[in-house]
Amino acid sequence: PFVAGAPPRPRVEGGSAPSCCPMDPGIYPTADGWCPPTWPSAEERLRLEEEERCRPKRNLVKRTVLITAPQAERLLDGSFMEASRYSLQVFPLRADTHFSGTEQDRGFLCWVYYQPKDEQTVVRVWKSVDVDITEGEKEVVDPDTGILNEQRLIASQTQVCFFNVQEWEVVKEGQPEKGDKDGPSWWS
Repeated sequence: PFVAGAPPRPRVEGGSAPSCCPMDPGIYPTADGWCPPTWPSAEERLRLEEEERCRPKRNLVKRTVLITAPQAERLLDGSFMEASRYSLQVFPLRADTHFSGTEQDRGFLCWVYYQPKDEQTVVRVWKSVDVDITEGEKEVVDPDTGILNEQRLIASQTQVCFFNVQEWEVVKEGQPEKGDKDGPSWWS
């Protein structure tokens, strides 16, 4: 499986770069005309874009679940995901927020994506680690979604895990945010 953290695909002439070949057209060729030998030509980029457009797209549904660190060790394993036929977007929760804690109590919010035909398998697999994904509302993933990661999931023929590097806070309705220990704008 592919674990994402790459920036969004840049636009190139004739459309966007295919997900299998992310490239920034502003880098090459350099001022002297040099390109790396493996850098695709404009014709190759167009051919790859056409291949991606012709590739079959998956129909997916998604559910939202919360898991702990021990459950995540099993559920985020690439070969386990591939064998069990689901993909993920994972958002780690801060240790000081609702539904989370330290070490073994660390929480993760996950969107679980799968094809409707694989639903029974996916539900059974998640129940094997004490997570009932049927408690989360089932949503159909829009085939024309504007969410880049969901576009990649629909286009991928393998299972994919997008793991967010930021820590997230769960704020219950009517309660204030806790605020960062580094302040609201730690970079300023």
